[in-house]
Amino acid sequence: MSHPNCTKCRHFYVTWDQKTPNGCRRFGIQSKDQPAKIVAMAGLGDCQGFEPRKRPESDPKGPDLNRKDLW
Repeated sequence: MSHPNCTKCRHFYVTWDQKTPNGCRRFGIQSKDQPAKIVAMAGLGDCQGFEPRKRPESDPKGPDLNRKDLW
C-alpha cells in the first residue's frame, strides 16, 4: 500500500527528538516512521490531511544563480 510522501506535505516537520524525528502538525503526531504510515496503521486509510507544499509565487524555480548581479 502506497502512502503519501510526508516530506512533500505542508503539515510535515522535523522534530528535535531523536527517537521521534518526524512530525505532523495536522494530526499532532510525532513518530519514528512517516506520519502517513501511522495514520494508515490506525485504520484511517490513506492520509486525508495531505496538502502539497506551496512554492513561492515570485520565483517558482528558485534564484537564477547565473545572474551577474548576484556575484
